[in-house]
Amino acid sequence: MTRLILAVDPGKASGICLFSWDEGEEPKILWSGEYQQHEYADPIRRAFLYARGTNSRIEVVCERFTINAQTVKNSQAPYSLEQIGILKQIMMDHGRDPYDIYFQSPADAKAMFTNDKIRTLEYWHRGGEGHALDAIRHALLRLAKSGWIPKKLLK
Repeated sequence: MTRLILAVDPGKASGICLFSWDEGEEPKILWSGEYQQHEYADPIRRAFLYARGTNSRIEVVCERFTINAQTVKNSQAPYSLEQIGILKQIMMDHGRDPYDIYFQSPADAKAMFTNDKIRTLEYWHRGGEGHALDAIRHALLRLAKSGWIPKKLLK
């Protein structure tokens, strides 16, 4: 059965991507992009509609956002938390538990899937400010945790 992985890097500008994966095969990136606040909900809704149309279950992975002393010094803007709330609402709109999101640390995703590794795996996103690449990192990390072995990196 095909699994879909929807990965989100939330923020003022958000990276979002959708992968499909059949165990034993290489994952396929269906699309990736960077979206401003007013565009953010549409690709997420589109991913859930695609899942319904293909009779696939979507796994949602999101970058963990933690407010700490440094966050407060940098900005009072709550963009990431607001975007996570929108993501949870869309999940509920599609009959999903909003606590089914797999949250991952940005450091883990960047350490596991550097830019060079993403290029080698041929999942590079051109353009933007790197938010789509961060979403791709999170999707790949979730896939690796689910049993996918990135064989191209083992050569």
